[in-house]
Amino acid sequence: GIEPDSTVVCYGYAPALGLWLMKLYGHRDVRILNCSRDTWRAGGHPWSTAASEPAAGGWRLDDEDSRVRANLAAVREAIGQPGITLMDVRSAAEYAGERFWPSGGMEPGGRAGHMPSAVHQPVDGLYREDGSFRPVAELRDLFAPEVLDGSGELITYCTIGGRAATAWFVLTYLLDRQRVRVYDGSWAEWGRTPGTPVEASNP
Repeated sequence: GIEPDSTVVCYGYAPALGLWLMKLYGHRDVRILNCSRDTWRAGGHPWSTAASEPAAGGWRLDDEDSRVRANLAAVREAIGQPGITLMDVRSAAEYAGERFWPSGGMEPGGRAGHMPSAVHQPVDGLYREDGSFRPVAELRDLFAPEVLDGSGELITYCTIGGRAATAWFVLTYLLDRQRVRVYDGSWAEWGRTPGTPVEASNP
């Protein structure tokens, strides 16, 4: 049911990934519900368990916006390049190579660890208890100076793109950091692609 002039609100698991995908293909008005579903319901707002059946919409995808996405080839070229920072937003255990998936599982044929030259910048603590984003001043304190203050490009990655898109949203829309892209293939692609360089402190 989405039309070119529709306002789209994303919520639930990794809503920033939904917003990022729509921005990637040119939708103008996409937003995030700034609270959790539980907070929404507790506030007495409308809620339903019935499945909606919207009529087909007329929106067509624009060309991909390369300013917000980096693919595997772009990330491979970015390793060690001046002016480009790879930002690993996963947990310390994932970064160190102790686990492949955030749940703790490993991947048959996959390699755990991180990309060479990647800065470890986990995105824990972005939310308040009600599921809303913390105030800007508090969000700034969560990011390293080289992430916030640099003028170069940032490429975020995680495991499947959800946390990376969340970091992109906070940096771009709440902290006004320019030149941020998401590697949506993230570790699920990189760690299972033969020949990609991987570093790990606890392989």
